Amino acid sequence: MKSVSVVIPCFNAGQHLDEAVQSALAQTWTNLEIVIVDDGSSDARTLRLLEEAHWPRTRIFRQPNAGPSAARNRAIREARGEYILPLDADDTIEPAYVEKAVAVLDGRPEVGCAYCKALKFGAEQGPWELPPYRIEELVIDNVIFVTALFRKVDWQAIGGFDERLRHGVEDYDFWVKMVASGKDVVQLDEFLFNYRVQEKSRTTRFQNGLDEKVTTYSDIFRSNQPFYAVHAETLFKHRFDLYAKVEDWRARSERAERDISSLAASWESRYQELEAQSKADLAYWRKRYGGLDAFLRRHALLRKAVGRLKTLVRGRKARRAANQSGAPTGNTNIRRQI
Repeated sequence: MKSVSVVIPCFNAGQHLDEAVQSALAQTWTNLEIVIVDDGSSDARTLRLLEEAHWPRTRIFRQPNAGPSAARNRAIREARGEYILPLDADDTIEPAYVEKAVAVLDGRPEVGCAYCKALKFGAEQGPWELPPYRIEELVIDNVIFVTALFRKVDWQAIGGFDERLRHGVEDYDFWVKMVASGKDVVQLDEFLFNYRVQEKSRTTRFQNGLDEKVTTYSDIFRSNQPFYAVHAETLFKHRFDLYAKVEDWRARSERAERDISSLAASWESRYQELEAQSKADLAYWRKRYGGLDAFLRRHALLRKAVGRLKTLVRGRKARRAANQSGAPTGNTNIRRQI
């Protein structure tokens, strides 16, 4: 039974660290240890948890703050396992993950990395919709999260995680180097990793910072030029596909603007037609009945007679409706009143 080390870099993560450790201890693969490296935490809760913790099969190391890559590398150097599974201090893994990933590496020596599907929890819920692994996808961007099983000897051959990449996606650089070394990647078709999304984190800061992203991806590109040169066609195909999509959306936007302008002009024209027609109708009815209304208002007797006539008409309508429905009518003296 191969030995596995779950390595956890920790920086001020005391709020969630125990949950991550417990998920590692709950693995069905029992030949397993946990290596935690405290990367210069200053949070009192984290320091107290690490001081008082008595987790089984767990070793804790401390170092001045040097970033996630340095802490992860330190944990792997201290690890005794043949297989390594990095786990961030705020994430968790399902009990069968290690066992199923070990089966892949044991059975297929050409595979350098085994990972799974992931669910988001915390500030976001649901599947983490990463594209399925293909080397073409990896050329464009990272599609493999850091919590994937690999051999310690491969980590040594690659040279570990690049400790200069302190802002994020240091795992992307690591996977590119592994694939460039000739290793294959396998994704398990199961949700065995739980990725915690926080409103404020190193990841969100990185995603929102354009300068840091440009600098980081440029460094990754420069560190892996032979890999990107081999797959230059994929890069340029992606580039020109994006150009085509931008042009398509620009054309659609222009058509939509023209359609909206045409529709607005049509509505304006129709409104003007209706306004003119309503003015003409109003003038007609005023011309026809306006004089009669003024005449009736000046003669009280005629106005009273017209009122009674209207009452008579309404009464007849009411009796007709009552006769049709079979209900009695209460207005039987209208003729006598007139």
